[in-house]
Amino acid sequence: MTTSTVPARFVGFDLPTSPEDSVEKVRDRLMRSQQARAARRTTAPAITTTPNCLDDLLDDLLDTSPSDTPSVGTSNRAITWSRRYMRRRTANLERLNHLKPDDRASLLAAACGARAVGVVDRDQMEELIAELHAIYPWLAPASTAVMKHMRLRTLAGPAPLHTPPQILLGPPGIAKSSWARDLSRVFNVPSVDIDVGASNGATFSVSGVERGWGSATPGRVVQTMLRERLANPLVILDEIDKIPERVTTNGGGKLPGAFEVLKSMIEPTTARAWTCPFYQLPFDLTQVSWIMTTNSIDRMPTAFLDRCKVIRLESPSFDHLAAAGNQLLRNRLPDHLHDLGGGLLNDGLRWLEKKQARVSLRHVERMVETVVEGLSSPMLM
Repeated sequence: MTTSTVPARFVGFDLPTSPEDSVEKVRDRLMRSQQARAARRTTAPAITTTPNCLDDLLDDLLDTSPSDTPSVGTSNRAITWSRRYMRRRTANLERLNHLKPDDRASLLAAACGARAVGVVDRDQMEELIAELHAIYPWLAPASTAVMKHMRLRTLAGPAPLHTPPQILLGPPGIAKSSWARDLSRVFNVPSVDIDVGASNGATFSVSGVERGWGSATPGRVVQTMLRERLANPLVILDEIDKIPERVTTNGGGKLPGAFEVLKSMIEPTTARAWTCPFYQLPFDLTQVSWIMTTNSIDRMPTAFLDRCKVIRLESPSFDHLAAAGNQLLRNRLPDHLHDLGGGLLNDGLRWLEKKQARVSLRHVERMVETVVEGLSSPMLM
């Protein structure tokens, strides 16, 4: 199943869409947009795969229009609005003077071609969630939380994938991160994977580093949004229980940990105009989805937890583990060995169950590797 795209904005202020913009061009587009708005009042909006950000931005001007029928007076007003529009956008270009040409170019490109992806209607959404649930039935609470949120978003029609900030809380080795990556895959939404344990507490990976530092760079969230011209990436933060309270810089200074940064990026009131430390410009992060994984929330700040939906997950049952292992075997063994391999795997799982040992999916993967290796090795006579 394929998903669609819709125009979306995430740069926090208006930028010219092309150097050919002029008062006359904007006026003509404004008049056409006004006619289109009048026509849309009697027809249902359709999903488009070709964003036209100038038309979208001109909607702000049209909101003040006293009439939906173009006339001579309306044309004169359109010229006035167009001049005001061009002055404002030209002035906004001065806010980019501190950037290098490549950085300016990426921002201007994002202003023109940004989109939101993973657009589905309710039936499509439920089919995709069912596909995800079939792979991870023991993670039903996580899949259900996404489905409930998307049901609200698709009440009036198709909508892009989005989830509220979620913390998947459960024991290690139950595929929390794999579930999040497959959510990104089934909805065809690019993801940003950040391992807290491997990224100095995730502070700089998430938010970026200010200009003036030798390591100055935008954070991976903004990098992905600009590179993909995408307003709604899915950010996956693994093992957030490892986030430290403070991060030590190379110079020995102390900076707040990633929890402080994340609070401003996931809180809707601040995310709407979040200032990137590298670009020193506002970005709208309200369409970004955040999925975080952890084994414990005991040491997490209450203020951060209040901004997230904590989803408690349990270990997979014997049947879940057996089904997952047999699926791996089917993908790696020839057909005539499926039954034999499945029997060996099930015997191993039952033996561990009798010992009352906790079995994770990582254990199952290692058992599958052992079975495949044993059945695939040449037999010496």
